[in-house]
Amino acid sequence: MMQIVDYDAEEIANVFGRAAETYDTVIPFFARFGARLVELADLREGQSVLDVGSGWGATLLPAAGRVGPTGRVLGVDLSEEMVGLLGLEIEHRGLRNAKARRMDAEALDVADNSFDVALSSFVLHLLPHPDAAAGELRRVLRPGRRVAASAPTGAGRQWDFLMRLFRRFAPRATRSVPLPIRANFDLASILSSAGFEVLRSNQEQMEFRFADEQAWWEWAWLHGMRALFEALAPSDLDQLRDEAFSELVAFRTPQGVPMNQTVTFVVAQKPS
Repeated sequence: MMQIVDYDAEEIANVFGRAAETYDTVIPFFARFGARLVELADLREGQSVLDVGSGWGATLLPAAGRVGPTGRVLGVDLSEEMVGLLGLEIEHRGLRNAKARRMDAEALDVADNSFDVALSSFVLHLLPHPDAAAGELRRVLRPGRRVAASAPTGAGRQWDFLMRLFRRFAPRATRSVPLPIRANFDLASILSSAGFEVLRSNQEQMEFRFADEQAWWEWAWLHGMRALFEALAPSDLDQLRDEAFSELVAFRTPQGVPMNQTVTFVVAQKPS
């Protein structure tokens, strides 16, 4: 049996690619945090925006609305499936100021000093070399312009069981499993070390509710934990699900299973 491996960008992209068709459909998790990141970025009409790790468009779509027809938004993602679906969504909405391309966040195929704002929602903590990606964000921004990024901080102590389950079951995996969470990830320090001046760094919490344990299970297949689920033998997967359900029942309410997700938002500026 193989153990947990460190962060593998291609494998993470493949995991999200396999989840792409139903991504963010159980609860509007990435959509809500993406829209909030766009608010904090304070986009203006006519600006050019790069969205790194665009997924289904949680930040790209609201960003396109903010910059208007005279602006432009380029969304890049390493997952071919995500890029394809985002392209279809852009076409469906008739957005002439937005495009989607497949690209590696650590080696952006974008010219120096070509964007006014860079956005990155729930991406940098998954990358093998987040410092390299931060350096790329600095390179492609014009002097004096901003980056706005986010990373998950935690869902409350009630949800600590997830990491315990991951660490217990990962050694049973039939193949290497990329880590979906980077412990003690300091987003502000990553951007600062890349040469940005941090303008604000704060944590915000949003409340979500799953209808029941099964709804949570369906949602869990739509992000990084899917990698572990797919690598377990059926009996081990059943055991993991049953143990997770027993934890969730303990704090389920008549309104469902609550999750209070805390996220760190950082806005930083490239020196003039």
